[in-house]
Amino acid sequence: MLIKRIDKTLRGMIFILYFGIFFLALYAPVIQHVKGYPAGENIYSLFSPICHQYPTRCFWIFDRPWALCARCASAYLGIAIAALVSRPKYTFSKRALIGVTVICFAAIDPMLQLFGFYESTNVVRSITGLAGGYGAFMLIYPLPFKYKEQVI
Repeated sequence: MLIKRIDKTLRGMIFILYFGIFFLALYAPVIQHVKGYPAGENIYSLFSPICHQYPTRCFWIFDRPWALCARCASAYLGIAIAALVSRPKYTFSKRALIGVTVICFAAIDPMLQLFGFYESTNVVRSITGLAGGYGAFMLIYPLPFKYKEQVI
């Protein structure tokens, strides 16, 4: 029972953290639209070390780009969603295998784009970002065992 409570608490904290990052990326252009230019720049600066923020690869709202590119924003959303929907019904090694497989699938698009085969779209970037975020959660979620209901 204690393990299940720890699991739910950890998942809740992970969801709040990563959904908060996703929300801040969306909030930066909204606050600039409402309050004017300098507002929201601190959010863009906060995310600049973790994302390239190329405007052509970002979603736009109110004629302003999000603070994260489509792939990064979707990856953080994917981690948040995975924290809610995935359950440790598999052993850690099976979850890690699923995570690596999904991350490899998600890496196909950026690799094809990197080697110049085509220019990806934001929709494809967001799909691969969601998949990569889900895979990352499955790979690194800290409970390396599965639990069963325990009656005490």
